Amino acid sequence: MKTNTYILNTLVVLLLTLWIPSSLYKLIYYEAFKSGILQQPLSYTVAWTLIYSLPALGMVTAILLVTERFRKVGLLLSSIQLILFTGYIALVLLKVWGKPPCSCGLAIPQMGWTNHLWFNLFFLAISITGYVLYVKTSNSKKDIHADPVAAQRVF
Repeated sequence: MKTNTYILNTLVVLLLTLWIPSSLYKLIYYEAFKSGILQQPLSYTVAWTLIYSLPALGMVTAILLVTERFRKVGLLLSSIQLILFTGYIALVLLKVWGKPPCSCGLAIPQMGWTNHLWFNLFFLAISITGYVLYVKTSNSKKDIHADPVAAQRVF
């Protein structure tokens, strides 16, 4: 069980290396971020909703991930965001909208869309693995507390 906790903590740290810098980039370079989103093939309403919500959503995700009580929600939110972002990239690669510019910031624009897809799939796998491991670890803790005999075997 301790090994699962170490693995889970490592996965959370990896996710924090994604969410914190990307959220800070969107805030620090707000005008560039806004310009990039407005160049995407999105409706005006969706674009402005993303402009206002994505930086906050990334920071909320990071806060949830570091808060033990809300880590499960953070892992789920991370997974959902990455599924949506990865789906969007897949649609770009399928040329559904031509070739819009990447508005993610940091080193990602230099990656190109294909590498960006792999980057997102990597972090999506981390998020989903973290979520599954968290649920598995939480359930085994509940089992130990519910079964005193099992608790004696572990300790």
